[in-house]
Amino acid sequence: MQTRNNVHTIRLFDLLAIDGGEQFFESIANSFMSKNADVEQFFRKKAVQATKLNTAATYLVISYENKKFYLLGYFTLATKMLTLKQDSLSKIECKAISRFGYFDEDSLSYKLPAVLIAQFSRNFNESSKSISGDDLMDIALDKIKDVLHSTSGKAVFLECEQKKSIIEFYMRNNFQPLGNTILSKDNKELTQLYIIL
Repeated sequence: MQTRNNVHTIRLFDLLAIDGGEQFFESIANSFMSKNADVEQFFRKKAVQATKLNTAATYLVISYENKKFYLLGYFTLATKMLTLKQDSLSKIECKAISRFGYFDEDSLSYKLPAVLIAQFSRNFNESSKSISGDDLMDIALDKIKDVLHSTSGKAVFLECEQKKSIIEFYMRNNFQPLGNTILSKDNKELTQLYIIL
């Protein structure tokens, strides 16, 4: 558990290992509301399963005030290969990226191991305390830096809806668009953004 300004970051895996941890999670999960229904559903219905299967790591960001826990937000991380098309990168970016991955001649792209921010949302429930998206991103990137320091790599990426305000939020937090569009499982168009830490 990490603590910063009375805000605690708890890995769901660690919470589930405690007696009563799953019941505690269910009680706070019910208070979570996101502007994105998929993100909310993942947290409430799939985060525990993904944790138990070890396919992703979910982190709860909570505060404890007046003998009450508040879920401020959460993020979920996974590892994945990031593909960057050579023609979408400057020469300086190609040189920097080549230190962390390899160039694939067949696809004319760089491939590098990366951390995927698979889910990310603050709590929009008006009856709960919350956190700014920028503060939540700072916490997530600090956690990712810890993970990368313990393993290897420098790249982080995410996939988001093609909404101007969402893309601007990530760009404000130093992510760069990859200039490509991918389709989600339910055929929504998503934009990929990345950052090298």
